[in-house]
Amino acid sequence: MQSDLYRFLKRKTPSSSTADVDLDNLSYDPGERIPILEYHPNIRDEVRRIYLTKGPCQPRSHRFEQRRIAEGDALRRFNPCWFDQYGDWLEYSVKKERAYCLCCYLFGDINEKKGGKIGFVTEGFNRWNQSERLSGHVGKTINSFHNIAMKKCEDLMRQGQSIKHAFHKQTNDMKNEYRVRLNASVDAARYLLRQGLSFRGHDETEDSSNRGNFLELVKYTAEQNEAVNKVVLKNAPGNNQMVSHRIQKDIVNCFSEEVVNSIIQEMDHDVFALLVDESADSSKKEQMAIVFSFC
Repeated sequence: MQSDLYRFLKRKTPSSSTADVDLDNLSYDPGERIPILEYHPNIRDEVRRIYLTKGPCQPRSHRFEQRRIAEGDALRRFNPCWFDQYGDWLEYSVKKERAYCLCCYLFGDINEKKGGKIGFVTEGFNRWNQSERLSGHVGKTINSFHNIAMKKCEDLMRQGQSIKHAFHKQTNDMKNEYRVRLNASVDAARYLLRQGLSFRGHDETEDSSNRGNFLELVKYTAEQNEAVNKVVLKNAPGNNQMVSHRIQKDIVNCFSEEVVNSIIQEMDHDVFALLVDESADSSKKEQMAIVFSFC
């Protein structure tokens, strides 16, 4: 009774949840892809868009494997010219040395016409002496398995042009810009720390002739690199310029932690000496100097 109830309640669920899938690193080789149905329904269309944006996997410079189709037959291999003839869907797996159809892989799961699916989706095609199978896969009518899948691909990409698709692309662009902006600030901080130079200036306004070492160094880096210039300082969002005093302190603290961890690992429980000295400056403010030495 319990086993029957368990079988009744058990449901097949996609093996890939939205959290498990790295959309930026989907397998490009068709022989390494997981079936489209194993993706969570919420991200399935997004996976399809990514593959369609990349286009079919067509390694034209690959040294295609030669094989004997039948006993006594000559060695045959995949013909790269087929990429030109069927360029919008034909792809080749370097791992499995077989040909596949991108459109049928993406939409074969919801296509009611199943003919030709196994050869170009599941098992792959490698009967190189039967090139007519390629045109046969496409079919002569608009209602063929392949043409229906092709139409669904076109409809999906037409969607936008969709807001979601445009937002995903914009989000990736924003991530890349943020990474470039952060690297510019980190590089400037690294140089100033290594040289023992101050970060800030007396006047850091945009009209100032000298805005301080940190801002001037970021500005100089931008002048030397157009990619950096497009995303830093006045070309960066007002709330995400990565040059504020707080950001500078955070970067310095990160370097400090890395240096301390490096010293601890290098010491490896060995002996060390610590020298601390304190004196007052001209404003009667106490300044402390710490010297740490080890062999």
